[in-house]
Amino acid sequence: GDRGGATSMTVPEEHEKAKGWDRDNAIAKQADEELERAAFLKIVRAMRDYASDAAREVHRWERNYERLPENHRALLSHHVAKHDDAYRCVKRNDDFFKEMLSSFTGDDVPPHLRVPPPGEMAHEPVAPSDAVKVLYVLKNLARDWSAEAADERLQSHGPILAELERRLKAVPGRPPPRVMVPGAGLGRLVLECARRGWESEGNEYSYYMLLTSSFILNHATKAEQFTIHPWMHTNNNHLSDANQLRGVKVPDVPACDAGVPPGCMGMCAGDFVEVYGAAENAGRWDAVATCFFIDTAHNVIEYLEIISRCLKPGAVWVNFGPLLYHWADADGYLSTDEMSVEMSLEDVERVADAVGLDVVKKEMRESKYTGDKMSMCQTVYECAFIVAVKR
Repeated sequence: GDRGGATSMTVPEEHEKAKGWDRDNAIAKQADEELERAAFLKIVRAMRDYASDAAREVHRWERNYERLPENHRALLSHHVAKHDDAYRCVKRNDDFFKEMLSSFTGDDVPPHLRVPPPGEMAHEPVAPSDAVKVLYVLKNLARDWSAEAADERLQSHGPILAELERRLKAVPGRPPPRVMVPGAGLGRLVLECARRGWESEGNEYSYYMLLTSSFILNHATKAEQFTIHPWMHTNNNHLSDANQLRGVKVPDVPACDAGVPPGCMGMCAGDFVEVYGAAENAGRWDAVATCFFIDTAHNVIEYLEIISRCLKPGAVWVNFGPLLYHWADADGYLSTDEMSVEMSLEDVERVADAVGLDVVKKEMRESKYTGDKMSMCQTVYECAFIVAVKR
């Protein structure tokens, strides 16, 4: 009887329900876009504040130099010129950020992702954590898009690409193999996959990375078009002032000259779990390549379940990276109680098997990440290189 009553709904009631559903969806979409807009403007504000924030640090150097006794200042008299050079480096970095932000002002940019003129933005203080992320953008640009970092990329991207080349074969008359790159950062690994003829999609959550990758992939028209100074912001562990202040030219290869076949490269913004946990991604991918990614999870089990579900039977997951869990110490800098489940590499392998991924290769390989190759301090990760096939 209840089911019969449900099917005898009058047309006006159905119409009112449909209107209510549309209205609720519209309200939810508007709320999402307002949140997205607020997050976006926070990042714009941090990038626009870069110059004053970085200049404050150089001013600290100057103040401390002036506090030295005269005979000590005489021994470091070249620091006066160094400080002037440092301000010029700040200006070049700032010029890069200004040009990048200006590329998001046109009518072709979605309104909630459009950069407003400086005078139209309310002045709000930039959190130290956001200022640090701007510096991290410069280091990531050097890692992904400079000739200087080619050796570092070879340590991590090299094994991934070599394994994919062995396993992904183009078949004439059929679509190219599809490769997903979660946590794509500034997009270099996605580009390297695409230029090999695979249909490659990067996924990234951070607007810092999304804005910068969009700019470098779509607006850089020639090699070494921009000069940045990623290592200038600290005086620690430099062999020389010249090393500290040196310019790094990016990109070493512009995307427009990389030989990427039309339609073979894309970037998808959003949270990995939300985007690829959706049913339409099930069984659509020939490979998932994760580089310094799985430890960004709140719950690695969920990541591996989604990766397995997205892969076709016989498709491959290739992973390279450490297990430096990003959310493990979040209670020290966030007011929210963030979930973080940390596990050993043995546990990762056990979970992979449980979700239908047969590990066929596991090696430990050393790799650096966003490091200054000329620094006296080098961080080297002992990374897990894992290859697993979907059952």
